[in-house]
Amino acid sequence: MRPLPWLYLSGDTLCAEGLPLTEIADRFGTPCYVYSAARILANVRRFREPFTGVPLKIHYAVKANPLGAILRLLVKEGLGAEVVSGGELYRALRAGFPPNEILFTGVGKTREELLRALEKGVKAIVVESLAELGLLRDIARKKGKTVPVALRINPALAPPTHPHLATGKKGSKFGFDREGVEEALVNIARDRGLRLVGLHLHLGSQINRLEPYLAAWEYLLELRREAERMGLVVKFLDLGGGFGISYEGERAFPVEELAAVIRNKMPEGTELVLEPGRALVGDAGILLTKVLYTKHVHGRAYIVVDAGMNDLLRPALYGAHHRLVPVRRRTGAPVKVDVVGPICENADVLAADRELPPLQPGDLLAILDTGAYGSSMSSQYN
Repeated sequence: MRPLPWLYLSGDTLCAEGLPLTEIADRFGTPCYVYSAARILANVRRFREPFTGVPLKIHYAVKANPLGAILRLLVKEGLGAEVVSGGELYRALRAGFPPNEILFTGVGKTREELLRALEKGVKAIVVESLAELGLLRDIARKKGKTVPVALRINPALAPPTHPHLATGKKGSKFGFDREGVEEALVNIARDRGLRLVGLHLHLGSQINRLEPYLAAWEYLLELRREAERMGLVVKFLDLGGGFGISYEGERAFPVEELAAVIRNKMPEGTELVLEPGRALVGDAGILLTKVLYTKHVHGRAYIVVDAGMNDLLRPALYGAHHRLVPVRRRTGAPVKVDVVGPICENADVLAADRELPPLQPGDLLAILDTGAYGSSMSSQYN
């Protein structure tokens, strides 16, 4: 059984789309990330095909992996981009995303970032507070422009995911509550410098259940009706991203089931926006690392590798589980080990209590499903 659809054993060596990972390690050194363009494109199709006939626009969440080659690949596929900072906006524009297919989200945009986005002509500024709306109103008046805005709603829904990843729950810093969004709609309706184009929400990340999205969709439809009663036109409804993948054998998010529901409840003349990030690139990447040492301390077995929490933060930050596979087939009875990195932190554990075949210094390991929030969360620590 393949560890990932684009990885397979040829003889006793693990290959990525036909290229032995040993050759990649020899050429580029370790640790290094390896990505599959074929898998990314397959994931794009997985999102598009169920929505055939629905006016869908996919805006890739650049935060998941802002690598230029990946962004350029998605530009060629006709995707838009979702960015949360001036830096991500720069990367998206440099990769070739048309400005009018870029959504600028984020809770803490600076005035300079907003000016840059408006100068470039982005699709919409996704506003998260009345203060930000006021800043945009001021910019519109001074520049003599009409600013396209969408409102990010916090629906107070707590999806089943890690607490750090639930962004649409009550108590989260993101978006407007119901009272706030109603005030924002009134302000937009009264101001010629602001033009409502969309309603937006984002429940969180790594969500595998359908039910929270169905509740969120109904919430968006209700707010759309309220906006249109005020004479505002909602051009798009944005369900955000957060669609989960399978890290430990669990079912990935059921895109087909979501499409089946939305198809029957899609308002005429309105565009559906989705913002997948992890779901497009998560299982399209691995982290290749080399064993440096093996050791035993107080009866516990350790494998020390050259990748650490500075390369892959998710296990330390979220307790995330990533499968590990030796690049060369190894025989021998599996032993329970902790796979740790070289960083001067006890938290620098990439995998705890894992059963792996006996490994030696110089052996290579592939850490799977690291295409999202791997390299993008890396740091210069140590």
